[in-house]
Amino acid sequence: MSKLLKHWKYKILKYWPYLIKRHFINQILTGRILKFFYLIMASLKYIILKTPRVAIIETANVCNISCPTCPTPHHKIIRPKKNMSLGEFRQIIDKISPYCHIVLLYNSNEPLLHPEIDKMIKYADQKNLYTMISTNATLLDQEMSDRILKSGLDEILLCLDGMSKESYEPFRTGADFETVKNNISRFCGMKKKQKLIKPFTELQFIVTKLNQDEIPLIKDFAKQIGIDRLRLKSLSLGEHAFTKEEMNDLTEKFFPDSKSVKVRYQKDSAGALHVKRPAGWACPIITRQLVVLTDGSVAMCCRDFNGQYLYGNILQDSFLTVWNSPKAKSLREKVLKNELLFCRICS
Repeated sequence: MSKLLKHWKYKILKYWPYLIKRHFINQILTGRILKFFYLIMASLKYIILKTPRVAIIETANVCNISCPTCPTPHHKIIRPKKNMSLGEFRQIIDKISPYCHIVLLYNSNEPLLHPEIDKMIKYADQKNLYTMISTNATLLDQEMSDRILKSGLDEILLCLDGMSKESYEPFRTGADFETVKNNISRFCGMKKKQKLIKPFTELQFIVTKLNQDEIPLIKDFAKQIGIDRLRLKSLSLGEHAFTKEEMNDLTEKFFPDSKSVKVRYQKDSAGALHVKRPAGWACPIITRQLVVLTDGSVAMCCRDFNGQYLYGNILQDSFLTVWNSPKAKSLREKVLKNELLFCRICS
């Protein structure tokens, strides 16, 4: 089967049905049809005004566990540790809401650590924005689950990268497998008991050498707890974040060695890993995504975790001033021409 045919098969059978369910059917069933029209308007503005449809808002830049492949707990992020205040968050939402529609309330952090995360979700929801969080679920106890279920959240990504203590805990260092598994089960059970349509639940399983034989088990678990979507995600080892020595060490420990597992890397003659990319590749998200760091600085993308490439500061200027600044336009042009080394080594 050709790559083009596989691409359209995936779009028609998997991507579009989930898209329609999340952004249209779920909004109708919950009486939030305005959200769907806001998505249409954001899409039209993206086409006509070239403004982004998606905003990533880094509500904090701290995490409570130490995943070995994540830059946050390994002193890779040299920015000051900070929780964005609720007031700052509201200012940002007020500025982006006429243009963006999908808002991811996480970046280099565990969002449930923020004491006012549910209030942030509620405020964005009141603006008819589509809200998402991704969590390691270590803090998703009964009280937190209740707060999130009442917040108006549209979508939650629940991370469970293993179906045993031995496969999960070396990769999610500092987390307890049974606690996380039970937290996810309870959250889905509470949603079902309350007969809630939202949030749309996605169970994310990063495939590693440790868990590659547990894929049938995670599929059974997803069905058992009533997850809306299971996503098997390929392991990401960022050359933009780690040294060659660190990459080699991480590869040895976690890179899948099963031929049945899809990976995003290929090895060169020296055995080093590099991301597979077609000739002439350019980043597909640079024109449709905005990233706001904890201090209001607008970064070029979610991988720019130290704010090396900044457009401006949205707390100081208007949305259009930041997005259409000469610096922002110049950076996006360089990305689309594949002129930045940062992008060529991005995972």
